[in-house]
Amino acid sequence: MHWKFRNLLDGLYQIIDIYRNYLVLLGLIIVSVFLLQANNNPQLTYIRQRVIFISALLANHSGDQSEAIESVRDWNLLRQENIDLAKRNIVLEDAYLENVKLRQMLKFSARFPLQTIPAQIIFKSPNPRFSTLTLNKGFRDGVRKRQSVITDKGLVGLIVDVSDDYSECQILLDQTFRAAAKIQRTRLNGIVFWQGQPNEVGFYGVLKNLDVRVGDVILTSDYSEFFLPNFCIGVVSGINNEIAGIFKDIRIQTAVDFNRLEEVFVVTDTSKTASSRSGFENVFLGEQ
Repeated sequence: MHWKFRNLLDGLYQIIDIYRNYLVLLGLIIVSVFLLQANNNPQLTYIRQRVIFISALLANHSGDQSEAIESVRDWNLLRQENIDLAKRNIVLEDAYLENVKLRQMLKFSARFPLQTIPAQIIFKSPNPRFSTLTLNKGFRDGVRKRQSVITDKGLVGLIVDVSDDYSECQILLDQTFRAAAKIQRTRLNGIVFWQGQPNEVGFYGVLKNLDVRVGDVILTSDYSEFFLPNFCIGVVSGINNEIAGIFKDIRIQTAVDFNRLEEVFVVTDTSKTASSRSGFENVFLGEQ
């Protein structure tokens, strides 16, 4: 027992001998702090207050940093949730619009008296000299050349080429497109052709002294070689008599918005019997 205590004291002496300088320094610091705390000198009091204030400030700042990190994490989570909700909203909105379009197409198909094939546009030709649409329906589906292409608003164009599974439609907005047409109200006849403007065609052949008004509806006429009569082409949007010659300059806003066109109907019934009936033209106006 005695020799153990002696060994303990020897070890303690060795530690003191090794760290004596540090121990002296620690003792001096403790004494200094005690003297500073006990001293009521105004300058020392001011220094103590500043030290306490800075320590508190550092502690608060450390807490603020933790809150800031937590806020950034929450913000990132909210941002990701917003992105996910926006994506879901886009999908739902697309589904809603698709549903609305399908319902409109079904409603029109039900009231349209001629046989049609619904088709989707899979390509729009950027060539201004020959503006065409490629449709996803072809010969196997019953599509043939010179069949009319329409929407529930009116005439789109004419089938000019057919393969087994696809077909090509020349649209109204093409440089070589021509169609015999008439004014619904007065039955005055003329020729429709494209003048280079989007969603607008010209109507040529009406004498300046004849009655044409802005808002008159233009239909395909019975004189048309390729189109069935009474398909809606558009509405008169401008009339100009101040030009050379004997005919008016008449502009027509097309019934179909070609910029938003995605689905069409190919009219497979080429008989003029149904489209010549009284009131047929109103199917494009939703009045039948």
